[in-house]
Amino acid sequence: MKRILIVVVIAALAAVANGREAAPFADVPPCHWAAEAVAELADTGIFIGFPPDDTYLSVNALRQVFEGLRCDDPSWTTRFVADAPADLGHPPAPRLLGFELEATVVERTPAQIELGYALTVHLEHEGARTTAAREGTLPVHRSELGWRVAYADLAALDLPLFPH
Repeated sequence: MKRILIVVVIAALAAVANGREAAPFADVPPCHWAAEAVAELADTGIFIGFPPDDTYLSVNALRQVFEGLRCDDPSWTTRFVADAPADLGHPPAPRLLGFELEATVVERTPAQIELGYALTVHLEHEGARTTAAREGTLPVHRSELGWRVAYADLAALDLPLFPH
């Protein structure tokens, strides 16, 4: 048993030494408390991810739009937004303190999934804190980069995070 453990540890270290890069995990936001640990475990090959279905990935794309803004990392958000303006998430945009998101699939085609959503965001701007709630449907489109939300659809939510 000890020999097997030693072989596994050596193989993991060899993979890291060879510079093998792990695939990024699109559902681990940059400010998540375990992001660094997940990246390290992925680098060793312990975490390899799994091929979740399209429904999961489309709901995840909408969630990650807000995760990046909550982490104050607009570049993370733009991975999930089609046609995002270059200044998305930069001042004077309000700071996203947190959000609650519930999403369900309403309609599904190979190129698009229509999500029903209920969203509550908590914002801070110029010392004032506000809460805004929205619900409705939102299309998430498949592209060569994965599932993405159109910026125009986000702007239509009329949240100050996505100016028109």
